[in-house]
Amino acid sequence: MSKGYGVIRIPNNQSCPNCNGAFKRVILKSASNIAYRCPKCLTVPCRYYLDIHHKGERVRIFSDGQGKPLDTFQRAVDLLSHIRYEIENHIFDSSKYKKSEQKEFYCSIKLDEYLEYKINSLAPSYQADFKRYIRIAKEFFNTKDVREMRKVDIINYQRYLQQNFSLSNKSIKNIMDVFKSFLNYLKNDLEIISVVPKFPDIDIEIKPFKWLSQEDQIKLFELVPDKHKPIFAFLMLHGCRPSEARALKCKNVDLQNHTITISATFSGSIYREKRKGKKSRFITIPIHSELYGYIADRVENNLPEAFIFVNPNTGKFYCENSLRIIWNMIRKEAGIDNSLRLYDATRHSFASNLVNSGSTIYKVSKLLGHSSVKMTEKYAHSNIESLRIDIQKLSLNRQQTVVRGVVGEKK
Repeated sequence: MSKGYGVIRIPNNQSCPNCNGAFKRVILKSASNIAYRCPKCLTVPCRYYLDIHHKGERVRIFSDGQGKPLDTFQRAVDLLSHIRYEIENHIFDSSKYKKSEQKEFYCSIKLDEYLEYKINSLAPSYQADFKRYIRIAKEFFNTKDVREMRKVDIINYQRYLQQNFSLSNKSIKNIMDVFKSFLNYLKNDLEIISVVPKFPDIDIEIKPFKWLSQEDQIKLFELVPDKHKPIFAFLMLHGCRPSEARALKCKNVDLQNHTITISATFSGSIYREKRKGKKSRFITIPIHSELYGYIADRVENNLPEAFIFVNPNTGKFYCENSLRIIWNMIRKEAGIDNSLRLYDATRHSFASNLVNSGSTIYKVSKLLGHSSVKMTEKYAHSNIESLRIDIQKLSLNRQQTVVRGVVGEKK
């Protein structure tokens, strides 16, 4: 190379694999450098390194920025050309090419650090999926230097997921989102990278939410065994998530003001003093009059840490599986297929029925504990019959009569 940035050399202990003779230097005008070859067998070395002099420092580079060894002369020429570009543009960082320091920036190493940093803040029910997403990223990126991450790497990662796993677009988006949050961690927390590459948009088919009218809810509620009616009534009349209803304690109730504060949830079988959602806060909602008697009795006759809803079969809080078993029994007895979840029959239906009865999206959003009205809009489904009544408020016949009246007056 010109300008004295560096030269290509071979390790001193390398010799011809056929005759064990020494490699000789060969001047290559086209490459403006020195190549090596066995004069007898015409074989070439299988290892090269760059001898770089930069700002008074001598750096020997045996692999590229991704840790791949310089096993061909052409690879060494390409890397030397790239380093020349970096030096001329004042972006050369020798640590990227030093093996001991390269390893520190391997994507697999940083992903392990990110996993350790993040795992304890995640809901226990999500931790297994998060670990799997990290493992997939490690397998793909491996020794890729995080400082060299480019948009093309992100595109290739998405193709890798599409071609090697039987995943829906939603699952692929979840995996990509975790990797994007990892890169943001490198940028904002560690300040290792300055820019996060642009991620491609992934189209996700949004399935319409299912819900029940009040009439259908009443019919289903009649099928609920009496001993389990309190928790099902609470879910249907308050729109609370099942995991949050299971976590309610007597200490969360204010009997004087007839309110209950939702501040905790269950993640699987683990009780957490935090509602679901990264930005979620506790919410205080009114207690429905039909549930007040039951809740007041629980509060007045139990310690503050006692759960509001206790499974009479176990004497303990309702676990996720037991609630699912009860729901499936009710659903089958009603002749409803398994596509209708308990979540649909309670939370989704709660929002839809309130909107259909005239409540504003803003009020429903407050009751559901959403951080924005936009989140609520996808839960609230308009009843076609109420829409039919609404559109009947519009009429072209009346307009036509008015027009005729005006014309008649002019006559």
